[in-house]
Amino acid sequence: MGRDFDNDYHVSVIIPHYNSLDLLWVAIESIASQTVVPSEIIVIDDASGSHFELPGRCGDDIALRLIRETENRGAAWCRNRGIEEATGDLIAFLDADDRWLPTKLERCIAAFGPKPAGNEAKVLFSNVMLTDGSRRILGNRFPYDGQSMLDFILLEGGYIQTSSIMMWRHQYPLISFDGSLRRHQDWDFAIKAEMAGCTFVYLHDALVEYSLSAGATRISGSPNCEPSLVFFEKYNKLMSKGHVSSFIFNVLIYKNLDISLRLGIVERIIFREVDIPNKGWVSLFARLVIGRGGVNLMKQLRRKIQIRDYST
Repeated sequence: MGRDFDNDYHVSVIIPHYNSLDLLWVAIESIASQTVVPSEIIVIDDASGSHFELPGRCGDDIALRLIRETENRGAAWCRNRGIEEATGDLIAFLDADDRWLPTKLERCIAAFGPKPAGNEAKVLFSNVMLTDGSRRILGNRFPYDGQSMLDFILLEGGYIQTSSIMMWRHQYPLISFDGSLRRHQDWDFAIKAEMAGCTFVYLHDALVEYSLSAGATRISGSPNCEPSLVFFEKYNKLMSKGHVSSFIFNVLIYKNLDISLRLGIVERIIFREVDIPNKGWVSLFARLVIGRGGVNLMKQLRRKIQIRDYST
């Protein structure tokens, strides 16, 4: 099952869960199979539709706790609740549809170093492996090098994925998740931590597997644009023209935008308030103008034409 880490620190792992019991067991097993195991796993069930139970322990060394919520509040709220319930010195996070690689916890504890002073904020995150069937893609092609989080995330496409994050329990609530956000919670966490004067420790090795094929069940896979717009409104004043352009063309245009929003973005492009990427600009602009629904309709028509051609 793993071995205990013989120092003075205990680790609590927080897993928010909603209607994905099969994936939850895979996530828990990836914790239990670590070369260094935590002292406890806390599963916060976000008012799932089906009732289930968990055993009180995971193997001989890990306490397994289930906390049920009666109202669906989102993963960010659940993580904060988990931190409040945690007994460990160190807090690590794992989403129910992700899994840790076997040395994740051992590597992170070793890299994190000694406990900082109460007024010194410190957060660790690692690279992630994006999986899609047999395909495996490294999330961050280049290491995080101390740049601003807005630059790293929006301009460089960097991943600071929640399942790779570790923090000190005593730094909560100075460092915490925004329970009002339903999307981009990891981005928000990192930006808020940076604003609080946090020092980031980064491991470029991928220690977490993030499944792209689970996108339909994730809030990030939802076509609803509102969760992304809430994040945008929160940080719009801090964003440069480059940040705004990246957010629009890497996030928003793949969501269901109403006609007024799409026309508003077109207007900002015309007045050079937003830059459209040079690469693939024709298809990006077309997607912006006709919307997600128009793109899907064109794909359906193309498939019908291909089937008709094949049958003749």
